[in-house]
Amino acid sequence: MKFELTNVKENSFYALETLKDSWVLTGKQFFPLFIGWFLTLGGPVLLTCILSAAGWGVDKFLLGFPKGGPFSLVGLLIGVFTIGGFWAGWAKIALKITRGIPTKMADVLCSPAQMFSGLIALTLSTIAIGLTGWLVIPAALLFLKWQLTPYFIVDQNCGPIEAMKRSWHATDNAIFIPLAVLDLIFFGLSTASSALFVGPIICHMALAVASAIVYTRWLTDEEAPFNKSGLLEDQGD
Repeated sequence: MKFELTNVKENSFYALETLKDSWVLTGKQFFPLFIGWFLTLGGPVLLTCILSAAGWGVDKFLLGFPKGGPFSLVGLLIGVFTIGGFWAGWAKIALKITRGIPTKMADVLCSPAQMFSGLIALTLSTIAIGLTGWLVIPAALLFLKWQLTPYFIVDQNCGPIEAMKRSWHATDNAIFIPLAVLDLIFFGLSTASSALFVGPIICHMALAVASAIVYTRWLTDEEAPFNKSGLLEDQGD
């Protein structure tokens, strides 16, 4: 990976402008974003908890497995698959909001191929990040490098591996450092607001919008200081 440190000041201001735009859009489109978040993450997490608890009850009181058994596992897997399947839909909503396109509840449902690609990509990236979680910097690096994966899936109909490769390549060079600064700011905001239940949720919504802005503007806008207008075309060569 090659880092380009030229125009650091200009790039940093562009990143801060992206931060501001993401919060403005999140405020203006709060309810569509919140509904999208609940349908794609909040609801599935709640479903996972309910099904896992119900499965544990069946395993303990009917099957005699006090620490859980097959029904607990089934409840957990249903929730996990639901979260993974709707991951692409969450990116689709963030992209539409970034592009000023009206959203609807049906947007959480992508094509079966995109939902499957999202599930596989999220599973692979989560496992890789989880395995390096005890090493903070490598885990954060992997998160950043695969941050744009779902946007390539829903916008360019890439498969999971191709989307991960394109995200990895797209976050090289000049974009890497300002994107890292952007992610660090969101991490700090999420941590600082963790005492409030809705704080990390709102930060998660704003980060999705910011990532969509990175995908739509940083990589294609000729006015952006990164000069990456030909990046997406180069990836297809």
